[in-house]
Amino acid sequence: MARGVTIYDVAELAKVSSATVSRVMNDPAKVAAEKRLAVLDAIKELNFVPKADAVINARRAYKKIGVVAPFFTQPSFMERLRGISSVLSREHYELVIYSIDTMEDLENYVSSLVTANRVDGLIFLCVHLESRALKLLKRARFPVCFVEDAVEGFDSVIVKNLEGGQKAAEYLWRQGCKNPAFVGERADESYAVHAMGDRLQGYRFFFANQGILMKAENVVVSEFQREGLEQGIEALLSQPELPDCVFCSSDLIAARVLVRAREKGIDVPGKLKVLGFDNIDISDYIGLSSVSQNLDESGKTAARLILSQISGSEKNVCNVYLKINIVERQSTKADSQRSK
Repeated sequence: MARGVTIYDVAELAKVSSATVSRVMNDPAKVAAEKRLAVLDAIKELNFVPKADAVINARRAYKKIGVVAPFFTQPSFMERLRGISSVLSREHYELVIYSIDTMEDLENYVSSLVTANRVDGLIFLCVHLESRALKLLKRARFPVCFVEDAVEGFDSVIVKNLEGGQKAAEYLWRQGCKNPAFVGERADESYAVHAMGDRLQGYRFFFANQGILMKAENVVVSEFQREGLEQGIEALLSQPELPDCVFCSSDLIAARVLVRAREKGIDVPGKLKVLGFDNIDISDYIGLSSVSQNLDESGKTAARLILSQISGSEKNVCNVYLKINIVERQSTKADSQRSK
């Protein structure tokens, strides 16, 4: 009977000790990157499957899809997860969420998941990976999908944030707005996709093409949880000459602008139109107009791509671009429009 591939074969090919191979499989963060990559290459070349994993695979009792996400408690992430779950639950897959707070957390998750091979697929929500982590992922024996941005060599569900900013500006400009403002949250974390910058750039670009340059005092950018954002909104709404519209990088920020404007007695939308981004569920309840990126559908699409790769029905890398559209509600409609 032919002998199966063992941990010693992997160690010999990778030119490391069997103990190092064991550490890579059980605690990869403790192994230097160069040795870890050599072991992963050897595992892939030899098609080595640890006995415990072989038993699990044979029984097919574990069906897991991992989701790696920063800020996963925010509504936009929860709605994407809802879309993912709605697809996976029908196929009886378990959804496992890996929340990250640091780049080290992210790299450790990637390393351990690729090495242990204990998920059937992996979805990254709004995550930016460094080249070292991407190299690890390319060694994975399971499909991977990124949501928010395109990543070469992997399935991606792409949000056209630049276009979203342009559509927001065009909509407000057609409403007669000539003195635009922007309020956005800055994500300083290196592991997060920085969508806010693209949304602001697209917004500026459209107005500039109409001969309208945004005033410096009309741009407020700060971290979401910091007092700087509240202070910036207060300063923006306290100017002698108010802007006539505010585009916000998320609906949660737009809700904060709406509340403060109403507290100050500013007529919304008569004197100030407020537009958000994401079109989360609560936007409908508070009458907030928003740029929709179809959050539910983005999650569903990512899950379908993963399942297609698992089933073998799709072999090529797929890039899916989400439709961007404006959902108009009371925060931007004039009285005459609302009465129609």
